[in-house]
Amino acid sequence: MMKKGAQEQTPGQYKEAEVSGKVIRQPYAVGSKSERMAILLRTPDEDYVLRRRGGNPFHDPELEKLVGKQINCSGVLTDHTLIISTWDEAESS
Repeated sequence: MMKKGAQEQTPGQYKEAEVSGKVIRQPYAVGSKSERMAILLRTPDEDYVLRRRGGNPFHDPELEKLVGKQINCSGVLTDHTLIISTWDEAESS
């Protein structure tokens, strides 16, 4: 049973993704009640809010360790959030 006001998710709203980029920390949703310092993955095309599957969406010590590093990761992309299930540090060139 769905909660009142909840929208049913359709398979098209989630997309499996393999993405590479630099993990950064910066303000997110500035001016809204969701405003916070968030961890993002900066790619050449877009910045994605980075979450770890099973991790706390607002403070994840595992993701904190990745700030400033280049990573390769795979997970599920939903709107502007990338929920990663696997990752590794990218080789420095």
